[in-house]
Amino acid sequence: MATRTQQSSNSSSSDSNSDSDSSEMSLVDPRAPRFGQGVTATLLLAGVGTQRPALVYAVAVLLGIAVLSRWRIDLYALVWQHLLIPILGKPPEREPASPHRFAKLLGATGTVVASGFLLAGFSLLGFAVATAVGLLAALAAVSGLCLGCRMYRQVSFFRRHGIV
Repeated sequence: MATRTQQSSNSSSSDSNSDSDSSEMSLVDPRAPRFGQGVTATLLLAGVGTQRPALVYAVAVLLGIAVLSRWRIDLYALVWQHLLIPILGKPPEREPASPHRFAKLLGATGTVVASGFLLAGFSLLGFAVATAVGLLAALAAVSGLCLGCRMYRQVSFFRRHGIV
């Protein structure tokens, strides 16, 4: 995969800015997902800690729009590309975006479920789901251990071997 990443990142300068492209070979700055996971974790855990469902709803909307737009409208990616890349510079390597997108899909699903519980009056359940998503996002942001990315790779392994 590293070979494919380097070849694709060297192919053209316009490819290096297309993190929101939905193709299978789409590449992403490896720091960008961790930034998004950090923002997600901060908002969700702040919402749980202060008992403010609005923060959970906000994350559900941000992640939901990214998923529903097929990554064309992704606020995290826009902030990363237009505000942080000019400060931090371009990454030396890029990696496939698909595992990170799958993880973001799982996060969007979790926050939508949490929002549904909160809106239905099941605050304890809603905040419990939001806490789980927030802690998983924090784990990924701090340590780089993205469980959604690992799940994506496992599903891909089973697909390649005809099991799923």
